[in-house]
Formats: sequence, structure tokens, C-alpha cells
Amino acid sequence: MLGGGQSRHGQERASRRYAGQSERSHEETFQNIFRGFDEELMAEAFNVPRETVRRMRQDSNRGLIVKCREDMRIMSPDQEEEEQSESSPRNGLEETFCNMKIKQNIELQREADVYTKQGGRIYIANQQKLPILQFLDMSAERGHLMPNALYTPHWSMTDNRVVYALRGELNAQVVDERGNTIMNERVRQGDMFVIPQFYATLMRAGNNGFEWVSFKSSSQPMKSPVAGSISVMRAMPVDVISNAYQISPREAEQLKMNRDPESMLLSPTRTSS
Repeated sequence: MLGGGQSRHGQERASRRYAGQSERSHEETFQNIFRGFDEELMAEAFNVPRETVRRMRQDSNRGLIVKCREDMRIMSPDQEEEEQSESSPRNGLEETFCNMKIKQNIELQREADVYTKQGGRIYIANQQKLPILQFLDMSAERGHLMPNALYTPHWSMTDNRVVYALRGELNAQVVDERGNTIMNERVRQGDMFVIPQFYATLMRAGNNGFEWVSFKSSSQPMKSPVAGSISVMRAMPVDVISNAYQISPREAEQLKMNRDPESMLLSPTRTSS
């Protein structure tokens, strides 16, 4: 794993490899990531009946929702623009202040970035709070899950993560982009595991809660949650969800709304075994 993300040449090789795979597998059936997660945990994360989750996990032979008539490209600055941005002079006074602050307390409960009364709290040290991190392109996260609470299903859009267990126990599941389960383990104090970028993860604390610290290969990390008030599911129209998973509009509405107003940390609805 590269500490600062993938190199430009690595990205180009990955793009060519992905393009070749896309051409070969254009007619293949795609598996959704829900297939890789435990059915009961998913039902609790969305706070819906298990039958709804079971239908979400079924294979679909309908193919892609969107088809491009021509090659699809994402707008991004070219190499010269990026190099000019990286080499642009910085404000001397700003750098002085950056260099002055090289330490950050990530144990302060009152400054938590995410807080749920029965779910827990998360504190993130990124380049906004500790500007020197932008030179390392790294960040840290300190988290505390209440007993039996869940860290919503999500994936990281910007970074790889190394997670170290400080206290308690955790049921951790990690799923790759093809819907394959690559980790389903009971994590205990002193254990460490890696979550690659774009791999979806779902975590549930044990009866005594769970505390962790994670280090990320981005100074400005971003997550995309699947369940909760700020999730991709919450943003989708009911008709789209209903058609995508072949469920009723009422079930689709439950998927969208049943976890409001919680976001990243979800309170328990069932007892951990």
C-alpha cells in the first residue's frame, strides 16, 4: 500500500487494465455489494425486515442502468495544471502557523465530528484541523462505538485505511467491488486490519462497545455511506430504489427513511450474539 495514494503511472496502468476488463465483461452480470454482507447485519443497518434485504441481495440479469453510446470521461486537470498547482508559492505566514501546530488531541469528546447518543462518536484529524497533514497526505480517525452499535455500511472514496483496535470487540465485514466478502472477522483489542479504497465495510460493536484508531492515506478523507440520513440510498428517489431492487414503494421508503436522523453511527435495534 502506498502511503500517499497511487502514483500517476499506476493510475494509468489501472485505467488501461480496467478498460480492457470492461470490454471483455460488458455482457456479464454485475453483483451488488450487498451480497457480501451478512443478511442480519444489513437488516439492522437499514432497520428493515430481513426479507427486504434478501431481495436486495438477489442477482439481477437486467444489466446496467446507464449505457454510454460513446466513451465516458471524467473531467480532471491535466498533468501541467496539477504540476503548476503543486509548485505554486504558499503564503509564508500560513506556513508558519502550520509548522507551529504539529500536535492534535483526538480524545476530546466535545469536539467529535460525528455523534449519536446511542451509537457513539468519531473524531477526525485532517488537514483542516492539522494543516501539516497536507504535506504527508495522511489523516487519522479516533472512534468509539457504544455496545452493539453499528458503523454504517460505507466505502472510502479517497484513501486506504489501517484500523487498530484499542478496546472491546467488533464484528468487521469488508466487501470488494465485485460483491465478494474478503473479511468477516471478530476483531479484538490489539488486532489490526486494512480496508482498501472503494471496498465497502460494515462494523458492529460487541456487548462492551469498541474503540479504535485508523490511519488513512489522504489528508482530506471522504466516505460514502449506504444507510443513514446522509447516505446514497437516502438521496435516491423511491421509484428508482423500488425498480432497482424489485421491492414495493413502501419498502423503498423504509430503506430511505428508517434510520433518520442517524448518519454514520447507528444505534442498535437488536442484541449482539
